[in-house]
Formats: sequence, structure tokens, C-alpha cells
Amino acid sequence: MGVLQDSNLKVEADAYLLEQVLINLVLNAMEACENTPNPKVKVYAVKKFDGQVIISVTDNGPGIPEEIKDQIFIPFFTTKKEGSGIGLSLSKQIMTLHGGKIQVNSMENKGTLISLIFKENTASTKTSIL
Repeated sequence: MGVLQDSNLKVEADAYLLEQVLINLVLNAMEACENTPNPKVKVYAVKKFDGQVIISVTDNGPGIPEEIKDQIFIPFFTTKKEGSGIGLSLSKQIMTLHGGKIQVNSMENKGTLISLIFKENTASTKTSIL
């Protein structure tokens, strides 16, 4: 698994809730890669010139099929035998509460990139969660 690129990045957020989002995204990525040869899950963060902080989780799993991409944030929607379908829905709600958003880019048989995007006003030197 990869590491954060810049340990000085800070966002103003509820550390516990953001931790829950990251745990969910990393576990999803790891599960997606279970049957992938040479599985890779990376977590990294960057600060853009406009002040946005973006935390991303990537994997080289099978990707999200196009026909279900619009459904993955619907509560209780799941493709897993043991899944509850609340992880991504809850993650999206948590990001909305923090004035941010969650963005998904996925290509079948290539992998998935999920980005947590924090607006400039939540990027801060006050509260560090990283």
C-alpha cells in the first residue's frame, strides 16, 4: 500500500468520521483486488494550487462496471455477498457534511480511483487528520 506524499497537508474535519471514510475506501480497494495478480492499493494526498486538498485511494482491481456506476452511492446497494451497501453511501454523506465531495473514476479491468475533495475553506492549518 502507498503512503501519503506530503505529511504537512491539513484539513479541518472530524478526524473520526474521515478515518471511517478512509477505512471504508481502503477495505473496498483491497477486496476489489483479491483476485488480481500483483494487487496494488495506494493512498495519497495532494494540495492543488487553488487550495483544494485531495485524498485519493487507487487500486488495480477489476474496476466498477459502467452499468452500476450510478448506483454505488445508493444506500444498501452492494455487489458483495457479505456487503451491507452502506459504506460508500455513508462516505458520501460524510464528505458532504464537510463541504467536500467524493469523486469516482473507474475503468473496467484497469482499476478505480476514488478521490475525497476538500474545498479550500476546509483546507486549514488548524486541524490535522493526516
